[in-house]
Amino acid sequence: MNRGVVRQPQRSKLAASTLPPFGPRLAIVIPVYKHSVLLAEAVISALNQKTDFELVIVIVNDGCPMPETHQACLDFAAAAPDRVYYIRQPNGRLSAARNTGIDFVLGVWETAQAIYFLDADNRLLPGALQRACDVLVQNPEVGWIYPNIDMFGQEWNSDYSGEYSVLRHLEENICEAGSLVRRAVFERGARFDESMRLGFEDWDFWLAAIKLGFRGKHLENFGFRYRRRPESMLSDSERDRPEIVSYINRKHRELFRFENLLALEQEEAPLYGIYTCDTGTVNLTSDPAIEGQSLSATEFFEQYYRARFAPARYARPPFILVIDSCVDGSFTTTGRKPSLRCT
Repeated sequence: MNRGVVRQPQRSKLAASTLPPFGPRLAIVIPVYKHSVLLAEAVISALNQKTDFELVIVIVNDGCPMPETHQACLDFAAAAPDRVYYIRQPNGRLSAARNTGIDFVLGVWETAQAIYFLDADNRLLPGALQRACDVLVQNPEVGWIYPNIDMFGQEWNSDYSGEYSVLRHLEENICEAGSLVRRAVFERGARFDESMRLGFEDWDFWLAAIKLGFRGKHLENFGFRYRRRPESMLSDSERDRPEIVSYINRKHRELFRFENLLALEQEEAPLYGIYTCDTGTVNLTSDPAIEGQSLSATEFFEQYYRARFAPARYARPPFILVIDSCVDGSFTTTGRKPSLRCT
């Protein structure tokens, strides 16, 4: 691949022995194509991050035909030579650009423990990556830290707060590409699918990470701002959603198997709350024949009403059964399918 790289030799020419004993803890990868004006806002927001660690910015020009895009990238690399690195490559679309940035970071900086993806038309508030990195360090079992999607341009906000749910993630893409991803996720082989040109390649990426054993964690008030425009890749993706979802379901068939969905539902969002009146306990389960989480009536009602007023943050069973202990053992499995539908 013919790449124009400012200030850094190609990965294959960089000997491990030449790497310095110190370096950035975090890298920001910014793919760009036809966003020369908006790119400035993204790069400046990355340069303005207030952190107690070193970070670098890798701009990947994905074959943009506009000369001003190339010039803007050169200008940033020249203005901040120790912080901004520039790669120019033939057009391969968004997934290919992100993968180029990933491979470059992994090959050049052994110290980089995480990568943040910032699209050229989005931006960050100054303390975003310090907060996200702190949470990632404090939670070594977590693979990535993700934000709510707070949009500007055309205002719209989403609430993906609460405990991370694989079940919910199978139903909808709750994690924006603008997330901080641990290096280990990439070292295990997770990459963006370069055959996906209609969008939602980030959804596919997260499902691949799930299959590798990683899970996400939401960060309240992350500081990520998503620019929503009338005509954008997201708008196109929504129009092509049925085709994309069909591809994702086929590719990750094992995640959508009945047995896996039922196990996830049992763990994360049980279908039934079975209240045994003579003991005063509630069994949360998706199969009445299986003992689930046991709560006191007070604990259950507190959880139920939390979920009623904040449904994105908490789960509550849609069905409540009232029984007494003499019939508790008479339940049998019904063979029903789980309630999840990916549409």
